[in-house]
Amino acid sequence: MTDKDQPIGRGEAERRQLEAAGWEAKGEGAKTIWRSPTDGRWYAHYQAIGMQRKGERGEEEERLLDEHGFERVLTEDGLERWSRWERGALRRYTRYQAVLRARKDGS
Repeated sequence: MTDKDQPIGRGEAERRQLEAAGWEAKGEGAKTIWRSPTDGRWYAHYQAIGMQRKGERGEEEERLLDEHGFERVLTEDGLERWSRWERGALRRYTRYQAVLRARKDGS
């Protein structure tokens, strides 16, 4: 399937899905690559979408988020965020940011 065969808006919807799950984009259009919130590695768009759809998440990541008090929440617009109380205020993070924060706190 080529880009011309894809329904209009599919690429933008996939982009929003990946960003909501904490993936970091580099580039635009067909040449976009994505950094995984799980392992920090860069993947082609189709690989990132495949991984996200399968729900691939490392056991280490789940353990870290749990150990450091992060809870999964959905925002009013359906985005996945991770929250925890810090200095008397509830802070929200993307999954990627929460994993980085938990790793930093653990070191």
